[in-house]
Amino acid sequence: MGFTTFQRTPAPGSSDSLSRSAACPDWNETIDNLMRLARQSAEAFEFDKAIDYLCSAEEIWDCKDVPGLLLERRFELHREKGKAFASQGKIEDAIAEYQRILSLCEGSSHLQVKSETFTQIGQLLGKQGDYDRALGYLQRAIGAYRRLDDTTGTCKALRNLGVIYVELGEFEEAEITLEEAVSLAKTLDDRMLHADLVNNLGAIQNMRGNWRRALELYHESLATYTECKEIRKSAYTKNNLAITLLEQGVNDEAFDYFRQAYEIATQIKDASLTLIVDINLADLYLKKGFPADARLHCDKALETLEQSGTVTGNLVEVRKIAGKIAAVRGDTDTALVCFNEALAMCREIGSRFLEADVMLERGLLHRTTNRPYDALNDLEGSYHLYASLKAVGRREQTEEIISSIELLYLEIFNTMALEVDQKDPYTKGHSDRVASLALLLGQEMGLQTSMLKTVVAGALLHDIGKVLIDDAVLKKEGRLSDDEFRQIKQHPQLGLELLEGKEFPWDIKPIILHHHEKLDGRGYPLGLKGEDIPLGARVVCIADVFDALTSDRVYRAAYTPEAALEIMEAESGASFDPILLQRFAAMIRDGVADTVINSRTGEKEMYSIWSKCMGEPTTEDSSTTAPEPVTS
Repeated sequence: MGFTTFQRTPAPGSSDSLSRSAACPDWNETIDNLMRLARQSAEAFEFDKAIDYLCSAEEIWDCKDVPGLLLERRFELHREKGKAFASQGKIEDAIAEYQRILSLCEGSSHLQVKSETFTQIGQLLGKQGDYDRALGYLQRAIGAYRRLDDTTGTCKALRNLGVIYVELGEFEEAEITLEEAVSLAKTLDDRMLHADLVNNLGAIQNMRGNWRRALELYHESLATYTECKEIRKSAYTKNNLAITLLEQGVNDEAFDYFRQAYEIATQIKDASLTLIVDINLADLYLKKGFPADARLHCDKALETLEQSGTVTGNLVEVRKIAGKIAAVRGDTDTALVCFNEALAMCREIGSRFLEADVMLERGLLHRTTNRPYDALNDLEGSYHLYASLKAVGRREQTEEIISSIELLYLEIFNTMALEVDQKDPYTKGHSDRVASLALLLGQEMGLQTSMLKTVVAGALLHDIGKVLIDDAVLKKEGRLSDDEFRQIKQHPQLGLELLEGKEFPWDIKPIILHHHEKLDGRGYPLGLKGEDIPLGARVVCIADVFDALTSDRVYRAAYTPEAALEIMEAESGASFDPILLQRFAAMIRDGVADTVINSRTGEKEMYSIWSKCMGEPTTEDSSTTAPEPVTS
């Protein structure tokens, strides 16, 4: 389309100029016509044509000495090019156009133009997954709009800021930001802006698992878009509705909405929307049992994303779905590679919600490939991320999967623990109480869920070796002889012999073997010292001794909790980890364990104890581990 060659412009005032002035084109009018044609092309979704017209107008501007061209028209030219590039999915090119607007504003007082441009750049950077820079531009936009007392602009910038927070999984920040925008929007008579904000709030409710409310909000915004004939925004909302229905398993209705959104996206040549619907259709086809169709849409989405060369949340989704497709086809190695790549991308762009999603899928893969330890590690990591983000629906879904795996192991633990109780009636309920006390101490120390479960599992089976001890020795009422005591001291090693060949998702064997070690090396079976004794064994040791002291025995009555603590505190630093014991004693004196001490336990007690292991994360970052107690 171009104006690539031009005749030399005569010098003003020359005879050549005067004689040819009537023949010179009116460049102002030419540029106006080109920009009008560009707008018409964009409205007809012919973005290539629109860009050609705008490039021609820009070329005239740069090559001709055109009087009367105002800076505002130059802003409009770059703004229109930016919008056209963005519609084609050429985000870098779009950002470059908006950056040129900012460069033209330098040293000027065009604060309104700057604020609008900051918003556009922030929105585009968010689409690229460059969330840190996006947040920076949007904060600058909000500051500029507030200086201008521009409520509409402030609302729009806040809306885009809320979208970035959603992408990052910062749902509380997103909701606060969007609610502020809604409160400002109430002062304006702008139905479209209100519909946009309602739509964004629907996305938050969907991710939190409040699907019914999400559907209400989406339908409210869709009604406004339809009435105002906003075809593009209607399509995006139909896509959102489909996602929410898909979460609830309403696949047929979801497919209908996806199909409508896809037809519109193709019609208006909206590359961003086409990409999003391709990703969602891939996921839906997979759930409906059509992996070939799923792969078709997944490959189309990947081809679009590879052209941009940037890591975004959409690319994460595509790799995650590719992993799920590979898993369905039985190609577990490829599936694992896809999930690992997606997880690395999540951490690169800082999207914690997507990280939780990918960890969930990788955990499910580990479950099907008989790798329970890896499965639970991923699932618990996913659970805590969902919990920290207050994504209640996803958290509950993950918890159900975790529970179904663990139930198999709990049944084994329950059978083994009952064998100990039946062998020695005086220790009835002892294993359950030790597990409860160890759990309380572990929570007091801020241990992660995986470590809490390891401690509880080890506590439940810490005395399993006693089933191999002679009844006459185990049930003897009087003082044990040296030889009999030597037999009793064998129970940790006997416990390991019983578990030989059995693999559990938690590293419980060191706890069983070392729960009678003492910090000064006087314990058994190996005489370990200090921090050579595993942390879990140190925790269970304290719980074990306390329960033994506060329980009735045939040769003595139970000690009171205070008396038991005084006996144990005399051995602080010698038999017991002093930091653990200090926290344990404070916990007991505060009454935290009153319902546990010397209690009788029921047949299903361990299931109740186990359910308490899965709690809210103690820190925002679920990957942070609690510090090891320092021993003397």
